[in-house]
Amino acid sequence: MADIKLSICIPTFNRASYLRTLLASLAEDLHQLPWPVEVIVSDNASPDETAEVVAAMEGQLPLRYMRQSENIGPLRNIQKALRASAGEYAVYLADDDRLAFKGVIRAIEQMDANPKAGIYYAPWLTKDLVTGAYGAPFYQQQGQVTVPQGNYVGLLEHVLDNKVFAEISVVRVAVQKHLTPLANDLAFWAFTMPCEYLGAGDVIFGTEPFYYSVSRHFDGDDRSQLGLDEVQSGWDLYRGGLDYLFGLAREQGGLSDLQKRRSQIDHIIIERMLVALSLRMQNGSDPIDTYTLAARLRGLGQGPAIGERMAQIRLAAALQYICVVLPDLLQAEGVAVLGNCPAETTQVLQGIASVPLRHVEAAPDIRENDIVFNLGQADNPLHAAAAEQALVALTEGDLMQKFA
Repeated sequence: MADIKLSICIPTFNRASYLRTLLASLAEDLHQLPWPVEVIVSDNASPDETAEVVAAMEGQLPLRYMRQSENIGPLRNIQKALRASAGEYAVYLADDDRLAFKGVIRAIEQMDANPKAGIYYAPWLTKDLVTGAYGAPFYQQQGQVTVPQGNYVGLLEHVLDNKVFAEISVVRVAVQKHLTPLANDLAFWAFTMPCEYLGAGDVIFGTEPFYYSVSRHFDGDDRSQLGLDEVQSGWDLYRGGLDYLFGLAREQGGLSDLQKRRSQIDHIIIERMLVALSLRMQNGSDPIDTYTLAARLRGLGQGPAIGERMAQIRLAAALQYICVVLPDLLQAEGVAVLGNCPAETTQVLQGIASVPLRHVEAAPDIRENDIVFNLGQADNPLHAAAAEQALVALTEGDLMQKFA
């Protein structure tokens, strides 16, 4: 096993159908790599037929299969695969993605040419397996850049100037095993891990992608991708990672124009937050969380960028609050609507509400376990009765003030 050049590490959990197509594609294309390779599948105690999928590929791939006795979480499962690597280099490959072998060869050639380098990063592409269409690289830079060991100022400047998210890499296995890089919930690992590798050697940022993030495998493939989920909520984590890197560069000294660099960090985070807002609205994410994000963006001066969408965001949050959040929180048995409520509006509200929703025209019809939504005037006599008889009674004005 000592002559293995590259270990392809595939952590997986309960996605046998995707793993099957990945292993089949590797069996078809692995001959493009000019040196000995191994494929490690680290199974995080999958309850599906993952083991059978791997067994069916024995003899078609240089496979090693590891199965955890219990689900140990994604990070530890990735670490298990990497630490099991017998290759000189290792590359992480998600069980539903693909490698671009020409780019892999280029990455390893550059690592071979620089024995001091512990890791090689490159941008990645999205790929639709149904249409064969490719997306643009996630980030771009002008030519290959090597950041010398310990140069945190150089790393910060490169990351900020090129908006680099260092997520896709080929690692030197000996360095990886020595470092065992960490990740936590306060600072994004794609900004902190390069710092760890930079402490042990040079860090190379290449330009040629070697990784495809697959957006769709087949017609009807509408599974949620981890990366897209992360984008919708990860901006504070991103800021934590950039603050971490900024702190190392600042302590090192020699960082010019601190205000410019802080402004760049703010700009990157605002960009990510605006992307998150758009994705949340497209995907129908929790309306109150979406409102909170939009309100934060307004506080960062992005009201004009949100524009007319704010009215839609506010309304969606208000309806979610009155029809779902309050009934669940107060254990209401129904939502009673007062005032003139067109049939179309009633239908929309009924589609949202987590409890039965009905229109009420007389005080005796208001129940003590109701949430009352008054679409009419606050001085409506029914509203006063509702305030005394029901759990809570709110007007449109109350709701729009809450979600101002």
